[in-house]
Amino acid sequence: MKISLFGLATLFLVADPALASDRNSPEGREALEIYRSIVEIPTVKGRGQVPKMAKYLAGKFRKAGLAARDIEILPVGETAGLIVTYRGTGAKAPILFLGHMDVVEAKREDWERDPFKFIEENGHFFGRGTNDNKFGIAQLAAAFIQLKREGFKPNRDLIIAFSGDEETDMATTKAMVAKLAARKPAFALNSDSGGGRADASGKALAFAVQVAEKTFANIEVTVRNPGGHSARPRTDHAIYELADVLRNVRGYRFPVVVNDLTRSIVRDAARQPGANPNLESALEALARNSEDQQAQALLAAEPRLALSLRTTCVPTLLTGGHADNALPQSATANINCRIFPGVAIEEVRQKLAEIGGDPKAEWKVTGDPFASSPSPENKELFAAIAKAVEDRHPGIPVVPYMTPGATDGKHFRGAGIPTYGVGSEFSRAGEDTFAHGLNERVRVESFFESLDYWPRLMRLLAS
Repeated sequence: MKISLFGLATLFLVADPALASDRNSPEGREALEIYRSIVEIPTVKGRGQVPKMAKYLAGKFRKAGLAARDIEILPVGETAGLIVTYRGTGAKAPILFLGHMDVVEAKREDWERDPFKFIEENGHFFGRGTNDNKFGIAQLAAAFIQLKREGFKPNRDLIIAFSGDEETDMATTKAMVAKLAARKPAFALNSDSGGGRADASGKALAFAVQVAEKTFANIEVTVRNPGGHSARPRTDHAIYELADVLRNVRGYRFPVVVNDLTRSIVRDAARQPGANPNLESALEALARNSEDQQAQALLAAEPRLALSLRTTCVPTLLTGGHADNALPQSATANINCRIFPGVAIEEVRQKLAEIGGDPKAEWKVTGDPFASSPSPENKELFAAIAKAVEDRHPGIPVVPYMTPGATDGKHFRGAGIPTYGVGSEFSRAGEDTFAHGLNERVRVESFFESLDYWPRLMRLLAS
């Protein structure tokens, strides 16, 4: 990887204080206390607890010495966002650090343990949000507090932007983007995506940086007819006709996209142990002929690539009929699409209508889907990330990737702020992330070994 001589000099001249990853160090104990406290605040939509968490974190930042004027809680309905500015000299443009304080619902009767009690057991921390995204919130908060107490003086403003409804409406995200775009940040770093990859033994393989997200869009298809009495069946039955449409959707695969981003994704996949050695040549075969079925099958067979190279659409909800003794007058399916960056939502709607095969079916985009373009290549940032993790994981490559899900990052990208997912956790092969799932958890060692990462990266980017 090439970077400028100035960039190299900057990276290697940064002083690196003692590590904070010992759980018995003052920094380790405080980070754990923050983590425990915020996991036990049930910041689920409808409970009105996000402002409580924001106030708790604001108190921690004030106690560490950050000025009250630099800590802003931004109320939005029942939730809130939190913006914290670590003032620098202004020699460079600010950097934003993103995370979200809300979590998805968790029912006590489904979990083995109380989801809103922070429990350490069998080498793991359990609780809703331990992974998504209170891990990142605690790590970023601890980094700001540590650097402030050390007297670190950055050459640019470092700005935390913690949203309060990323899992639902993203209203706080939009409100913060509107405020922070005016400060013209150089880029944003998102703790809610990206991170290290390791094999099953824990050996680090690579550090993945999220540079793009698919567009989340719902497209409804409805079939209508006059209905009638169920004792007199019709051939133009709305549910049967909708089933025919969905059968056609099921059989269609959107084409693989071949561009610089997918080439990087495939190149990284080809480096992994056990990968098919022909992945890159298969992608180039599709660049020459998008109908090459052998190349498509080869790429689709690689689990890490199946969702990363194309748009995907799948039915998620069905409604139809109005009485158990009446023929349905309408039947509707919601089709959830994750659309590759750069592909227009309307283009996908039209394609689904075409392959659905029923000219009477009505197709419409629902909600307010939001698309964003990939963030540009940033070699200096990638070099700084490699430096930030090299003490524990020397020599691992830093690689771009795209997530099929959605994060706050799409709104920052949409406002023209390059955004990179660079979360600090290293996940092991065969180990679920447990985000949104039952018994959500992270390894204890992951939490403490990550505590060095954000302070180092901040020093590297702002010294």
